Amino acid sequence: SINDFFLKVAKAKPNSIKFLRSDNEQIIHDLTSKQTEIIQADDVNTNNTDAESTNCVTQWIEKKSRYPWLFCSKQKIGCEYCKEIGTLKTVKKRGVEISKEWSMCTVNEGNHLKKQTRLANLRNKVKKHSDSFAHQHAYEIKKEKESEKIVKNFEAKLHKNYVNTEYIFRTAYYIAKNNRPFDDHFKLIELQKANGISLGSILHSRYSATAIIDHIATKMREQLVKNIIDCGAKLSVLIDESTTLSSKTSMVVYIKSAISNDEPIFMFLDLVELDNQLAVNIVDKLLACLHKCGFDETFLQKNWVSFVSDGASVLLGKKNGVAKRLKDKYPLIFSWHCMNHRLELAVNDSVKDVTATNHFKAFLDSLYALYNRSPKNQNELKTICIELDMIFLKVGRVLDVRWVASSYRAVQAIWKIF
Repeated sequence: SINDFFLKVAKAKPNSIKFLRSDNEQIIHDLTSKQTEIIQADDVNTNNTDAESTNCVTQWIEKKSRYPWLFCSKQKIGCEYCKEIGTLKTVKKRGVEISKEWSMCTVNEGNHLKKQTRLANLRNKVKKHSDSFAHQHAYEIKKEKESEKIVKNFEAKLHKNYVNTEYIFRTAYYIAKNNRPFDDHFKLIELQKANGISLGSILHSRYSATAIIDHIATKMREQLVKNIIDCGAKLSVLIDESTTLSSKTSMVVYIKSAISNDEPIFMFLDLVELDNQLAVNIVDKLLACLHKCGFDETFLQKNWVSFVSDGASVLLGKKNGVAKRLKDKYPLIFSWHCMNHRLELAVNDSVKDVTATNHFKAFLDSLYALYNRSPKNQNELKTICIELDMIFLKVGRVLDVRWVASSYRAVQAIWKIF
């Protein structure tokens, strides 16, 4: 049988060939050439005595040294490269047809009566397959696989995607930093493409810009809060209430603290929607906001030293205001009436005492109503200013509820024009 034949060869040449058999494979070690060859011999018929139908081990080793891709199974030969590559879908897409006989190990020497003719036929098949385009193509794919070319190409493609995403994130950050509308995101992307910069094909819409800016703001806030906590810096909280265009009450939360033990700076923390304007609700929402951003109770007890707001009774009330409730829970806090609000109130009180300004205020309000609500009047005024070689300045509301700066700009515009 084939097994007995291999055993005889192994005993005859113990120094050059060692034989080891397992249930599914026979391993032949050629110590002279320092190569290890695996001969598959699944389901070998031990009762088959036709030893002449196979080559001897010495001839097989010689063929393997010349054609390392050969392997045998069930007394037939096949191609390892075609077997490994033939199942890939990419090979079919490239228009290459892998031989099923060689990939499935079903190639034999034929049925001719003469042994020499059968061996010559088998040699011709091996030589023809070795020179075939399909076999060479399979060999090239195997080389690429062993050299990890696919992995390297994938890593290069992944790195390119990372770079493209980085460019897009910088573009979105520019929009937020310079208070530009989100619609500019797509326009800036197109501009950079026109300049030859590759930015991929995703994350180009204004909705993507919104999500990116929100993500960047969240990560920056996390880093700032972590730095404040690690440095043990003191914390001051400033809040102000406002009503949106949809008539929803919201609360703007700012904090002032030192970053990396530097000078304290103001930082926007969050915009919180309020269910109502009661002191209890404002305190709960404020504490929930601070906790969500990373400030735990231990840190707030030791480092929250100041609370700043306008002078509304719900905020600075002595008995039941927000500042009083926070003071009871965090003893280190002292409350402070916002200086900008106090200045606004002082200016309004002063204007009320000086009645002569009422005529000036009425004059400015009439100008504002005349030109601000009518684009036609604005265009006519602008045309007249151009003809007279005068500066065209828009007039805003003056001495309104807020702020002093807006009143100053309106008065300054009138002063320059007249």
